[in-house]
Amino acid sequence: MDIEALGRNVSYVRGKELMKKVCTVFRLGVVPYDEALSFQYELVERAREKKGKEHFLILLEHEPVITVGKNGKSNNILASDETLKKNKIIVRKIDRGGDVTYHGPGQLVGYPILSLAYLKKSVREYIRTLEECMVQTLSAFGVKGGGDTTTAGVWVDDAKIGFIGVRVSRGITHHGFSFNVNPDLDAFRLINPCGMMDKKITSLENLKKDITMNDVAKEYIDAFGKLFGIKTVVVKTHLTYIPKVDRNG
Repeated sequence: MDIEALGRNVSYVRGKELMKKVCTVFRLGVVPYDEALSFQYELVERAREKKGKEHFLILLEHEPVITVGKNGKSNNILASDETLKKNKIIVRKIDRGGDVTYHGPGQLVGYPILSLAYLKKSVREYIRTLEECMVQTLSAFGVKGGGDTTTAGVWVDDAKIGFIGVRVSRGITHHGFSFNVNPDLDAFRLINPCGMMDKKITSLENLKKDITMNDVAKEYIDAFGKLFGIKTVVVKTHLTYIPKVDRNG
């Protein structure tokens, strides 16, 4: 892997201000939830050590898991323990916002670890930017999506396709979003997604055929870099490896 590229300085001019912003994107495959969560927290600590001057985005798919946010209600999990065990779906209570959601293969999951102060964004602006990244990704495939003023996430007509549940701690973001590319939509029947009853869930596969996860990830990364005004450098590496990035090189 070419680590040298990670140390390049990329300069942006925003008004009269010169900014140097690089985001390392870890483009991984299907990863167990607990392993990914541990890696996410490693990167959060790394970002704090660097006082928000290093930014990361983890993009992956999960083995089947239902996560319950800090304000989530367990009764929004509709399936019995026996059904979950039969389908090899684990349940995890975590410290993000939001209620109950499902992750599994075929769903692009992203965990941005960013300094909002360094990027000069409020929490609200950050969430809206995450939504717009998914909206622009849909647009790249000829699909019109949009947000909802009452809840975070992205919809296509009356069906939800993108989900957001974040946490901001000491100015550093973690947790993030999920975007349905081609998951098993039947799994969403096991829960009230985001605490919503009787809401439709869709996927990009339902709307456009012959689109791969790699296609979607590429478009998402392009939208992410453009909307956050940040240079993205993509690496594929083992979860326990965090590159030592020399920002002065």
